[in-house]
Amino acid sequence: AQHYGAIKAKLQTAGTPIGENDLWIAAHALAADMTLVTNNLREFQRVPGLKLENWVDA
Repeated sequence: AQHYGAIKAKLQTAGTPIGENDLWIAAHALAADMTLVTNNLREFQRVPGLKLENWVDA
């Protein structure tokens, strides 16, 4: 929940929010210090510090 609030506030302040479910997924990945595998880079790239991989393009 700590990461969720910080990410939500930062993205809302920047005017670049992401969907609520994506926000929870990103917060969980950050809290666990894990890489998020997704084909939705457009939204998740907005989250600072989130490690991403797209296996579709690999």
